[in-house]
Amino acid sequence: MKKKYTAEDYAHAFRSLALAPHHIKMLQVHYYAPARTMTATQMAKAMGYHNYNAANLHYGKLGRLVGDALGWNPTTEEAQGADAVYILADFKKPGKYWLWIMRPEIARAMESLGWSDGRQTAIPEEIAETTHLYEGAVRSISVNAYERSAAARENSILHYGCKCTVCGVILADIYGDVAQGYIHVHHLRQLSEINKEYQVDPVQDLRPVRPNCHAIIHLSNPPRTIEEVKALISQQKSK
Repeated sequence: MKKKYTAEDYAHAFRSLALAPHHIKMLQVHYYAPARTMTATQMAKAMGYHNYNAANLHYGKLGRLVGDALGWNPTTEEAQGADAVYILADFKKPGKYWLWIMRPEIARAMESLGWSDGRQTAIPEEIAETTHLYEGAVRSISVNAYERSAAARENSILHYGCKCTVCGVILADIYGDVAQGYIHVHHLRQLSEINKEYQVDPVQDLRPVRPNCHAIIHLSNPPRTIEEVKALISQQKSK
């Protein structure tokens, strides 16, 4: 970009736009990707879109909104290929896939707005994950609670996608854009039983599940396994 926009510029643009939840979710997916780098295919998988073209379309719409709020006038070169996503990311193609690399100013803007703490959200096969993520550290609020790593959550969704591991449903297929990218993440190991900090593996320890399936898992103590809930669904269908 000819003009260098600051984190404050982006934060002001985000505030002025009153972005839709699925647009904020896309930013959060990108923020928590390893090295804040991902492909359109990975974005589509994490958001529950059916192909990378949909990810390009929706991230492009967000880019156009942000660009308009910033008064961005792209050059011919910028407007071609990268389209409006260019306002949100740099691009590299070291191999088969184009990589989207989140602009650091975007990341700082998200942090200043509180969008990077995982409260508004809910690993890739093309980019390796090397970061160690920890969960289970006890913190004192009104009662003891176990911290849950937002990065681990997003990395699990990036790996498995936004489809329920139990029933295979993508919530946006039922509810539309309002549920785009929304999914719960279930811990296979119960943090309340560990009582110490442990290194969480987003692929081995976590699974995306939709809220009602998650509720059924936790209706019993100890919780049902994913396989047990799948069996309940299968039994009910066979009646």
